[in-house]
Amino acid sequence: MLRWAAFEAAQCAARPSSPDHEYYVALKERLGANRAALTIARKLLRRAHHTLRELGDDAIAAPAS
Repeated sequence: MLRWAAFEAAQCAARPSSPDHEYYVALKERLGANRAALTIARKLLRRAHHTLRELGDDAIAAPAS
């Protein structure tokens, strides 16, 4: 399920307004559209991992009411 969600999120990189668009286009020319999207998906997951690791326990803490 996570792989599907990451792939779908990576499909947004194909949009010209995406910050990763230029990277996606370069990968698409070299690897093809499907492999480019998978590469972008892995990149997005790494970003999320590093962000959550940096936040530590604050990332899962319940918001104060």
